[in-house]
Amino acid sequence: MIAEVIVDVPAATVDRPFDYLIPDMWQDLVVPGMRVEVPFGPRALLGVVIGTKESTELERIKPIIRLLDEEPTFTHELIELSGFLADTTLCYRATALLAMLPAALKVSYDKEVDAPQHAQWDRKRISQFPPETQKRILELAKNGALRLKPVVKEKKTAKRDKIVRLRDASIPLAANATKQHELRDFVRERTEVLWSEVLRTFDVTASVLTTLEKKGIVEVEEVEIGRDPYAHLTQDVFVPASLTSGQQQAVDAITADEQASTFLLHGVTGSGKTEVYLESIHSVLERGRQAILLVPEISLTPMMVKRFKKRFGERVAVMHSGLSLGEKYDEWRKIAEGAVDVVVGARSAIFAPLTDIGLIILDEEHETTYKQEENPRYQTRDVAAWRAAYHGAPVVLGSATPLLETYARAMKGVYRYLPLKERFGGELPPVDIVDMRKELASGNRTPFSRPLIEAIKQRIDKGEQTVLLLNRRGYTTFVLCRDCGETLQCPHCAVNLTYHQHGDRLKCHYCGFEAAMPKTCPNCSSKKIRQFGTGTQKIEEELAHLIPEARIIRMDQDTTSRKGAHETLLDRFERGEGNILLGTQMIAKGLDFPNVTLVGVLAADATLGIPDFRASERTFQLITQVSGRAGRGQLAGQSIVQTYNPEHYVIQTAKRHDFEAFYKREMQLRKLGGHPPFWFLALITLSSESPLEAESEGRLIAGELGVLEDESVVVNGPFPAPLARLKNQYRYQVIVKHKGQRDVHDALKRVLADRIKQKVQVAVDVNPFVFM
Repeated sequence: MIAEVIVDVPAATVDRPFDYLIPDMWQDLVVPGMRVEVPFGPRALLGVVIGTKESTELERIKPIIRLLDEEPTFTHELIELSGFLADTTLCYRATALLAMLPAALKVSYDKEVDAPQHAQWDRKRISQFPPETQKRILELAKNGALRLKPVVKEKKTAKRDKIVRLRDASIPLAANATKQHELRDFVRERTEVLWSEVLRTFDVTASVLTTLEKKGIVEVEEVEIGRDPYAHLTQDVFVPASLTSGQQQAVDAITADEQASTFLLHGVTGSGKTEVYLESIHSVLERGRQAILLVPEISLTPMMVKRFKKRFGERVAVMHSGLSLGEKYDEWRKIAEGAVDVVVGARSAIFAPLTDIGLIILDEEHETTYKQEENPRYQTRDVAAWRAAYHGAPVVLGSATPLLETYARAMKGVYRYLPLKERFGGELPPVDIVDMRKELASGNRTPFSRPLIEAIKQRIDKGEQTVLLLNRRGYTTFVLCRDCGETLQCPHCAVNLTYHQHGDRLKCHYCGFEAAMPKTCPNCSSKKIRQFGTGTQKIEEELAHLIPEARIIRMDQDTTSRKGAHETLLDRFERGEGNILLGTQMIAKGLDFPNVTLVGVLAADATLGIPDFRASERTFQLITQVSGRAGRGQLAGQSIVQTYNPEHYVIQTAKRHDFEAFYKREMQLRKLGGHPPFWFLALITLSSESPLEAESEGRLIAGELGVLEDESVVVNGPFPAPLARLKNQYRYQVIVKHKGQRDVHDALKRVLADRIKQKVQVAVDVNPFVFM
């Protein structure tokens, strides 16, 4: 037998299957979808078997070195999907296949035997054994007699925790030792508890535990635990939801559909889209099928997981980038083995190896994070549609502010439109616009308008909570010399460095470069070098000065970089440890806290000036989404939006929560400008250490594509990219606008294929979401 193998070499010259002989000993085990190790030139590389056959036209072929899996890693569907990805995103087949794997299976080709009953093999790597023994181990693993797990190189391969047990509650504690009293009482109520649960419940340090242990009040035992990051979430007793008529109509339409239809669930913020998801998935599971729910941000995952774990319990697997390599593999393995039938996760969860998908949901479908910005540059919605068609299942795109392209398709009948116009608990919160020009004219030079400060104080007095959105992070946005006008830029990228108060450091948010904040200007040696602009750190500091009683929880990329930080910060806010949640875009959607009655948007129009045709749309989405965080419980809500451009149609339509008016105005502008959804786009980016070489290559490509130009194909460029230098590479761009012709697609393929091993790197993004 011959195996057709895609080899892990992302290069155009080898972007095809290679024939390898299957040795006699592996004949009964090798099937499509398995990973193998194969000889390739002087090296041994990872390969994926995509097919088998009985003969080959080649006279001499090399044999497979060894088999890496006991069962197929890729289903037949995922093998076919890799071909679709390679064609539509113009990536290599190997790149498409590897994008579907958990990282543990990409970083390590070897597996460790987990078989205490076979002491001679247990805890050893399978590659350490002779081929005959490897075959025997793989056969036993296939039959379930033992387990194999990838060798994952992590700082901690096994997760450890502490069991805290009550030993003697009668030992006295000092009256002012508040935290010690809290911890003792917490353990006394439960007799024994995991230390991780203590940390999730209230703010306490390890030193408090050590003190209680030394006094003999508690005893502590360190234990190794399974890698289930959501084990503490237990399933509630199922109580059928009381749905509104609109929700019930949506559920009925979705669950009655046995075809691969796409639905747009267009629900105002707070209209109960999640309940529609839960009920629809429940119906799918009742029919013995499976479901995928995707969320755009890792910050949304903990809240969504809680809802789904409480509803479906152990039937839910979670996949997102915040998990460790081992945790990701454990979740992926549960899916592959059929132990779960609901997958919740971010973008990459669309590749979950489910075998009978009955429903795919993209929550907040408008978010840019659903577009992969590196190879393979896929749009998650397109992958979802392909998988749904394969399984004969519906796709649900949910949003209060859908993409204009999505809404246009729904209005044309390409998608089925499901509106949810009613908000639970009453009306949408009123949006008050504050003109910051008037604030400035009256002498207020703080980032906070007087109405906003007054409203925050009122909420604190009433024991209610506030959400504040600033679409920036860091302490300030840039550092400027007031003598010579020099701004401090990253030496590797054409961007200003951002000042971070912690450590008094300057950082580049693109390449990670760091430097100390200088005492004098490096250009003119002046001491008049200052930080300008406003970031989340500075907002936090100024707010604490203006309102000393404020208890602020800041949520941005800096405070959420540690594993589990999103969930910890949101849990603290939910428990009332903070009365203000201050953050960047990650707090703008999906959060549901009934005690939040005020939302403030600082610098609402900051994103309107970005040179991107989607800037207005993103600003409208941001204001609408974050305004919807207020008044989601029994208490009335209010939103205050600060702007220097109050008359702008984006601000005015967002104030009225009027998506239709915004859509009509924006579509007129899109048509005049020749933008999607009226045209398709392709973005070609040229990168080189030499700007002249990058521009020259751009001219050649524009010339090649220019022969296709007519009334339905336009080629623009080359011109410097918005981020003209990144990581010491100068960048130029060529943009192709077209009406969806296949010959444009084929020409873009040739552009990539003809430029192998050149100094200038060429990247093609079909239907780009971000112009950088």
